[in-house]
Amino acid sequence: MMTSRRMLGAATVLGLLLGIGCASPEPREQDWFEGGDLKPASAETLQLTARILAAKGRTEQATALLDRMAREYPDFLGTYTEAAEVYLLEGRINRAVEILDLGLSRFPAQPILLNDRGMCRLLQQDLPRAAADFNRAMELDPSDGDFVGNAALAAALQGNDQRALDLWERVVSPGQARANLAIATKARSSFTTGSDSG
Repeated sequence: MMTSRRMLGAATVLGLLLGIGCASPEPREQDWFEGGDLKPASAETLQLTARILAAKGRTEQATALLDRMAREYPDFLGTYTEAAEVYLLEGRINRAVEILDLGLSRFPAQPILLNDRGMCRLLQQDLPRAAADFNRAMELDPSDGDFVGNAALAAALQGNDQRALDLWERVVSPGQARANLAIATKARSSFTTGSDSG
């Protein structure tokens, strides 16, 4: 459902950018491009525009739009998820965590925000807090394979191999679960060393 709304929004935006429209023989009210009343951009339009700007490498403009979204649409979940993603593209992990914290103050039981913050904390090498976020996201939505897989990864990095295998086997084959554990085991020592350093 969400995907089709995004695709419809993208088609609309592209149509506006390219000046494509259907000719109408009937007189109509002027839209804001023609000097009519300016209608404020919706949260979805701002989110899509920020996503397009970020994809084009124009992250500074994208973050300006996302800051506007935070002011104008604080109750829109995409305000926080989109902003965190753009901040990560810029390498601003701490800012991404801040925006996700802000989102979680409005949506305290939102597993997507918890999972995203867990990813940021993993990048910060804050394994205990990443694991807590992944586990909470999984508790809130145990049917989401990404949440289960991330909780498994955190368990593996913490050395809890059996829990990691049990979780991974809920979403992948036993053979793939063992392969995932082998990769996580190799990463464990460098991760631990990195988290001890700072």
